[in-house]
Amino acid sequence: MEKLSIDQVVAKLIQGIENKTLANAEGKLPSERELLGLYPISRYTLRQALNQLSKMGWIYQMQGRGSYVRGQNNHSTLIDQGDLGSNEDLTRGEKNIQTVHYTKRIITYGEALFLPSQKQFGPEQTFIELKRYRTLDNKPYLIDHSYYIPEVVGDISDAMVRGSMFEALEKEKQLQVGFIDKFIQSDALTATQAEFFRLEEGMPTLTVRDDSYLRNGELLAFSKIYYDYRLATLYMHKKLVK
Repeated sequence: MEKLSIDQVVAKLIQGIENKTLANAEGKLPSERELLGLYPISRYTLRQALNQLSKMGWIYQMQGRGSYVRGQNNHSTLIDQGDLGSNEDLTRGEKNIQTVHYTKRIITYGEALFLPSQKQFGPEQTFIELKRYRTLDNKPYLIDHSYYIPEVVGDISDAMVRGSMFEALEKEKQLQVGFIDKFIQSDALTATQAEFFRLEEGMPTLTVRDDSYLRNGELLAFSKIYYDYRLATLYMHKKLVK
């Protein structure tokens, strides 16, 4: 039987992921040995195909544990990567973003107001809940409501909360974010949120849901970021496979 090319293997693996016939209930793909038994391919071709799927955002690979499906990906196979950014990324430090107020506490699983899209937790799980109210050039800009996994990040100092959390985690704890899944939606402002943005309760807010993972695929944190729609600018950058 003629061996499949890398592109053919990628197409077959994507088909299996979309049909939900390839991964198990936890989203784990079969082992390398099992995949080699499913398709007429070499080990080199399989590894190249898995690496390509990882770059395309279909899977993430955990050393010593295998490959896992990354959520529900409906992208065309031509899309290699997409990065969603906001005002903070566009200004490259030219504007002044500050945390003017925050709260921090340990909560139980049942107290969380939202959960990540893929990861499941047991009822005994706890989270570090952060709520940060941030300004852009001294104007109310965003409210960051995040839950961090304490087993991953350890203690979070007040100094870390005031600046960029990811930069602080990388510098102080050597934790590097590998990828972030983002979901954009529109919500209505609560009374507390509206007071911060100096808007009326029930008015719209642009909301970005973040699930942040380390480079090894381990969930680090999940968040909801509420933007003042009058100031927020979001953009998408995509790299296309030639």
